[in-house]
This record gives sequence, structure tokens and C-alpha cells, in this order.
Amino acid sequence: MDTEAAPIAREEYVDRQERLRAVLAREGYDGALVWGRGSTNVDGCADLLYLTGHLSAVSHILDSEAHSARGHAGLVVPLDRPTTLVTDSYDADPAALAADEVLLSTSVDRDLATVARDAGLTGKRIALIGMSGLLHTHYRRLADGLGATELVPADEILVGLRLVKSEHEIALLREASRIGCEWVMRTLAAAVPGATEGEAVGEGLRYLSSVGGWAYDVAVSSGPDSHRYRNRQALPTWDAQRRLEPGDLFHADVWGPIAHGYFCDLTRSTVVGATPTASQARTLGDAVDLVEHVTEIVEPGVRMSALQDRASSWLARRDGGGGSNFAAMVPFVGHSLGLECEAPFMTRLEHMPIAPGMVLAVECFLGGEPGEGAGFEHVVVVREDRLEVLTSPAPSRPWS
Repeated sequence: MDTEAAPIAREEYVDRQERLRAVLAREGYDGALVWGRGSTNVDGCADLLYLTGHLSAVSHILDSEAHSARGHAGLVVPLDRPTTLVTDSYDADPAALAADEVLLSTSVDRDLATVARDAGLTGKRIALIGMSGLLHTHYRRLADGLGATELVPADEILVGLRLVKSEHEIALLREASRIGCEWVMRTLAAAVPGATEGEAVGEGLRYLSSVGGWAYDVAVSSGPDSHRYRNRQALPTWDAQRRLEPGDLFHADVWGPIAHGYFCDLTRSTVVGATPTASQARTLGDAVDLVEHVTEIVEPGVRMSALQDRASSWLARRDGGGGSNFAAMVPFVGHSLGLECEAPFMTRLEHMPIAPGMVLAVECFLGGEPGEGAGFEHVVVVREDRLEVLTSPAPSRPWS
């Protein structure tokens, strides 16, 4: 691993917590409760990871009289008192966690409310952050435990703080993309005639596990189903039994946390064991051309909506348009990237201007003739005067 891509130091987590406190005070809050889901997945944990470097690795267990909110953790952030992390992660080392105090709990929701009460937050105005990972049952226990306290959904606070990346974060994202490029290219290299989709995916995952990465998903399809973004609408999303044939289109969109929680995210497409037909070459090339067309205008001050508008204009000129369910159902051409596939997204309604230090994933998945589809994706760092393309180690046109 790049020596610059070392784990986030405790001092950086403390600085993030202090910046959070500054925003809370400015916006009239008395403190915050930051919730994070774990349960061996990475949905709904990024805010807590950003502030503490912690998520619970305990498996999800249904609530009972003996325990509740297993596989979750929460951070109490008063304005003028120590932070307290409440977690059910029984193997956690409190000395290694970026919180002033750590409480091990088998009822994370109830104990988080108790800690907040003890910190003098009862009846106050509290920012509730991490709502995407907070189940209704756990919210009710928090609310009941805090009585008349005003719990205000405030995820946008951490969205703002996480938006512009530090140089340390960029180094971690650079390392994640380096590994991700190797991951996707090993997957494509294993997509040979006679192999199954499952075997191709497995070769990529063999490498990923050896370098400490975690696959959120590998979205794969091939052959007559290559117009689908994912072959199966089930788990696994690939067809482990389908054998690849010469001339099949094949794509893989891979993403997940790799470098101390920071994500890679990229898509590459190819043709299995053959030269692409004219129709296939057009579909493959168009996916690359669209992303490169959008990326050309990425610079500080350009609004996120302008990127989607540019993609839509390009698609309108393309014979057949997007030509895929993905293009029809995903109304954006990319998103921010960090500890997850982050907001803001490149939609027509998102007018936030791009700023230096943002890391963006620009992506598409296009259809062609019946049964044809191909995708492409780049991750870029926005600098004052240039773009740094993190995903360039994976060739844009591996079929060439």
C-alpha cells in the first residue's frame, strides 16, 4: 500500500468531530447523535466511520428482551462534553477508537439514549445523523428514552463535511482505485470461453480478498443477457452457471470499501474471446465516449446538474438513446465517492457547484442492439487546474 494511504490518525478523527461541533453550534443544535449500521455490511455506516473509524462487525440479530440494535453503534456528540461511542462490537479495543469514552452494550439504542441523557441533552435540540441506517424500532427507543428531546434529522450536515476530501482521503481513494482497477481487470481476464460468470467473478474476488478489500457487489451480465446491468435480480447477482461463449459481451461494475473503508467504483466491458462486431463495437465505444464527454467539463464551479444535462444531450443525439433499463431508471450520470457512493449525485435537480477536492465517479450503462449492453466508469479528483483520473490503470477499451 502507498505509504501516504496509511490509516486515518486519531487526530484527524478528532478534528472532524470538532468541525461537526462548529456546524452544530452555528445551526442552533445542542449536540448530535450519529448512528451507524454494521452487521457485516456497509450500508448506513459512513457517517459514523467518518467520525470514529468504527462500525460494528456483529451480525444482525433480531431484537429481544435480552438485546436490541445488535450490529449497530452510535456516537453522542455534546457541544461541550466528551464524546461517547456506544457499540456492541465485543472485540473492539476502546484504546483504538476515536472517542473520548467507549461503552460496550447489548442494547445500543437504549444505552445511547441513556448516555445522551447523562450528557445533559434531554429536552434539547439534537441533530440525528445516519438516518439511512436507523431502523424505526431503534429510533422509537431513542425517542422514548429521551422524552421531549427534539430529534432533528440532519444527515445533510455530514454530507457537507464529507464532500471535500483531505489529501489523506484522496491518497486512500487513489489506493482504492489502484486495487479496484486490478480487481476489475482480473475479472475480465477470467471471462474466457467456457468459464462461467461465477468463475470470472471468483477470480476477481480471490485477488480482492488477498489485499483486504470488501466487495459491495459485482454487477455482471453477459451474452444474450448483456443488456441487463445485473444478470440476476437476486443474490448472487451474477449467474454462477452460465458459461461464456466466444463473442459474448461481458461487463463488470465493481465497488466496495478497500483502503481503510474508502471505496473503489469502476466499470469495464469487453467481448469474450473474439473481435467485437460492428454493433458491439459501437455499444462498447459509446459507453466510453459518453463518460469522457461528460468528464471533459468537470472543473471547479461547474454545477452537478450541468454534467447530467451534458450526458442527456449526448444521449439525445445517439441513435436509440440510452437503450437500457439502467439508463431509464438511474436518472444520473455519477456521484461523489468516499466512504460510500456518496451524495451529491449528478442529477438535473442538483445545482451544487463542483469544488476542488471533490472526488467524482462518472458512469453509464448503455444498450445497443437487442441483447447488447456495455458500461464504463471513471473516478476523478477535482483539482484547481486539472483532473486526476484515478481509474486510468484499467484500460478504457480492453477489447481493442
